[in-house]
Amino acid sequence: MKKIAALLAATCLATATPAIAADVSLEAQVAQLKAQVAAQNELLAAQAARLEQIEARLRAAPEPAQPIAVAAPPVADEDTTPASAPTQALAANTGRAGSGAAFGSDTTIGGYGEISYNGYVKGSSRNQADLKRLVLFVGHRFSDKLSFTSEIEVEHAVASAGDEGEVAIEQAYLDYAFNPALNLKAGLFLMPFGFLNRSHEPPVFYGVERNEVETRIIPSTWREGGVGFYGSTSFGLNYDVGVTTGFDIAKLDDAGAPLAGSHQELQLAKASSLSFYGSLEYQGVPGLLVGGAVFSGNATHNNADFKADNSLPDFSGITSRITLWDVHGRWQHKGFDFQALYARGTVSRAAALDGVVAAYNAANSTDLTLAPSAFYGWYAQGAYSITLGGETTIDPFVRYEKFDTQAVLPLGLLADPVNRDRVLTTGLSFHPLRSVVVKVDYQKFFQNKDNNRFNLGLGYMF
Repeated sequence: MKKIAALLAATCLATATPAIAADVSLEAQVAQLKAQVAAQNELLAAQAARLEQIEARLRAAPEPAQPIAVAAPPVADEDTTPASAPTQALAANTGRAGSGAAFGSDTTIGGYGEISYNGYVKGSSRNQADLKRLVLFVGHRFSDKLSFTSEIEVEHAVASAGDEGEVAIEQAYLDYAFNPALNLKAGLFLMPFGFLNRSHEPPVFYGVERNEVETRIIPSTWREGGVGFYGSTSFGLNYDVGVTTGFDIAKLDDAGAPLAGSHQELQLAKASSLSFYGSLEYQGVPGLLVGGAVFSGNATHNNADFKADNSLPDFSGITSRITLWDVHGRWQHKGFDFQALYARGTVSRAAALDGVVAAYNAANSTDLTLAPSAFYGWYAQGAYSITLGGETTIDPFVRYEKFDTQAVLPLGLLADPVNRDRVLTTGLSFHPLRSVVVKVDYQKFFQNKDNNRFNLGLGYMF
């Protein structure tokens, strides 16, 4: 019996051995698969973490810088709304300077230029050709919030002590964007008046020459140093307000453009008194823009010029304020473009100022310019853009304007007729591309008829 039991046990053990071996092999395979799954999970987790890092870097990276932008002439059969928000650093508004050239992802260079020919109907000896200006934009984006804008201009091809050309910094400011409704700018920037002061690239405006009102009444490329807040609302209202430097009445040297020679351009600007400005524009309806602006500030600066050089007129005891305001509107629709503007300026206590200047002129045999009490100008303009294919357009236009830079003079003084006129300008612009223009027009001056002329122009921006 013992031998039979032992034999049965041995047989059972021999029979069970393959099953036990099979179970051990299966467990090993399961363990191996679990290890592979765990390794794959670790790899997927690492890849997901890497993707999150890349996405975070992309979100944090600054957008490529773009040149400052302003409105271009309308294209036929399209609704267009002009860019009228304050000039923004590196903001691609509506294509002021094309795409620009980006250096890295943070710095952008753009620019514009224009060449003109003026042919006078009377007195061909006055005919002239001129490389009016070449301007470079340089912008840099420090982050998605903070950016820098600059504009450097060379006028009349050559700048030296013996030439009429000059080199000027027209803009140099920092811009911090909190959100679309609130932005901060600080530095040297253009004043938000009218159309031309902020949008003065040749392919943007009609006519070879900048219009008289936005040159004589509102100084062309008028800029001040200071701090401003600007923004836009969801219902189409744009605002721009700030504190800046202002005019210096002691610098007045041109009765035909009272403020052009009095603005200081942040060149060692007298700042005993600061000025205030504000602008509102509404663009809530496609193609429509209506707005206005006001600027006001002390222009005698505690008699700073005389205190620095006592050979100049002494305005002690006189506090004079210069105020300028404008209202403007534009409607663009299906190739049509209509715009109008009125601007008026005043110089307070002009009688007292002119009394000092008149006495100074008599005592020193000089001919310093007298200040007007008031000056104004307005214009109305219509244009139509005809598409010739692609970006090519031809844009006929007509503009009528009136200005008087000595509308009111104190002390019973008589105004010089050369400082007031009515001007009719008609012509066309040919755009082979939106950023390049060839212009031709004729200007009729109703009072100063010797100024009647034909103009040819070439302009570009990039």
